Amino acid sequence: MEPKPAGGYNVPMNANRRPRRLALLAGACALVLAGSRAFGAVAGVEPGPDRLWTDIKSDTYAERGHFARGAARLSARLDEQIAELKAKRAAMTTDTKDWDFAMKEVEESRTALADRIDGLGAANTPETWVDARDKVGEAWHRSQQAVDKMNATRTS
Repeated sequence: MEPKPAGGYNVPMNANRRPRRLALLAGACALVLAGSRAFGAVAGVEPGPDRLWTDIKSDTYAERGHFARGAARLSARLDEQIAELKAKRAAMTTDTKDWDFAMKEVEESRTALADRIDGLGAANTPETWVDARDKVGEAWHRSQQAVDKMNATRTS
C-alpha cells in the first residue's frame, strides 16, 4: 500500500461539492416534472378555478367565441361554489351573523361577474374587447377572493 501524502488525499477542495450539486439539481428537476404533471389536465377532472381563467385570459377579439364559452364556465363554477357555501350555511347552528355578512360580498361579486360577462356584447372593436375582457378577469378574481374568505370562515 502506498503511503498517503502529507495532509491526506490530494483532492481538490470543491470536488466534494459536485455530487451535492448534482443531487440538488436532480431533485429540483424531479420536483418540476412532478409539479407539471400535477397541474396537467386529467380526463374527467374539473380544472381548478384559476385554470378556468388562465385558459381564456389572453383570448383576442377574434377569439370572442372561445372566451364566451370560458366565461360561461367561470360563471357556472362560481354558481357551484355558492351552492357549496349555501349548503355549509344550512348546516350552521351558531355564529351565522358574520357568515351572512361575508356572504353578501360573494353574492355581490357574482352579480358583478354576470354584469361584466353581459357587457362583452358591447365590445365591438379589439380595443374595447381588451377592456371588457380584463373587467371580466377583475370580477372573477374578486369573486374568488370572496369565496376564499368564506371558505376560511369558521363554521359551527
